[in-house]
Amino acid sequence: MKQRMLKGLVILFAGAAVLSACTKDEMKGDAYISFTLSSDYSYYSMNRLTEDLKSAGDDIFLPDTNDFILTVTGPDGEPVYKGPYGERPDPMQVSAGTYDVSLHSIEFDEPAYASPQFGDFRTVVLNNGQTLSVAFGCTQLNCGMRLIFTDSFRDRFFSSEVSIRSEDYSLTYPYTESRIAYFLPGILSVVCTEDSNEIPILSRRLNAADILTIKLSASAESADSFSIEIDTARNWLYEDFTLGSGNDGSTMEKALQVTDLPLSIGAKDVWVVGYIVGGDVTTSKVNFTPPFEEISNLAVSDNPDAASRAECAAVQLSSGEIRDALNLVNNPDNVGRRLYIKGDIEEYYGSAGVKNIKEFQLE
Repeated sequence: MKQRMLKGLVILFAGAAVLSACTKDEMKGDAYISFTLSSDYSYYSMNRLTEDLKSAGDDIFLPDTNDFILTVTGPDGEPVYKGPYGERPDPMQVSAGTYDVSLHSIEFDEPAYASPQFGDFRTVVLNNGQTLSVAFGCTQLNCGMRLIFTDSFRDRFFSSEVSIRSEDYSLTYPYTESRIAYFLPGILSVVCTEDSNEIPILSRRLNAADILTIKLSASAESADSFSIEIDTARNWLYEDFTLGSGNDGSTMEKALQVTDLPLSIGAKDVWVVGYIVGGDVTTSKVNFTPPFEEISNLAVSDNPDAASRAECAAVQLSSGEIRDALNLVNNPDNVGRRLYIKGDIEEYYGSAGVKNIKEFQLE
């Protein structure tokens, strides 16, 4: 299968073809590994992946499968072979032992635009005299996020720099950008930075093959919406995210949502609404299922099915009637109920939370 590669990415993709294949003669023994490609690598399937990329805004082409990077790592952690798939020894003679084998369309270690990585990896064990055949599948190994900015968002953050961050890396996402930013799977956060001040917008956990497109708004009244479309190749996720409910917290009817809190730090005696989703809050974790151990806090979220710390705000439960009624150690059935609380918006366990509660109403 031969395809023309997009100009500008020739160096990236062709890099696999010019890798010098390396083998370690001292690893040779009386065992053999042979490699094949599954039906996922058929001409039809690879063309479909290419069309998916184009329809999502990444007008790029996958390299020839012979130029995919094959890596075979021996029991000592050193590569027995690393080079183009089409130049591999077939079969590959090795010593008995455990081997990590992988096939990648490109090298991918740091976030980058227009850089989906496809391939497969596994661990195999060979005995003396054994011949093992490895059939590689073709799936996307990294994940991606694309941002769409509405005029309302641009107006609100006109002088800010927007970036997408993982645990170890950050990638600036200009307002003029439209490509997919690819990361290793994990929690990705969208952050606005203005005059050295950082405003967290949202965080989402993405798995391998997830491609999330988020339309960012700062409308006063629009509600959040979320929809998912999935095909057999990758998980295409589409989300409209409205920053801010347009409420000021002055009454229960105008209660702030959890997504409002980072922009409302310092507000006193305001109403906040959210679903009770868990407890035992720390800076990095929330316990979403009973039993619970801590009576002094709980977590609320705009999403009743929240599953990550980034979606939640911590609520302080001071001793007294409020703690007695709301703590999840004694009231685990409160999980899933909608809670209105009146208090102060302050930094609490590393992010915007609610402290000093004066009133509450539990639905």
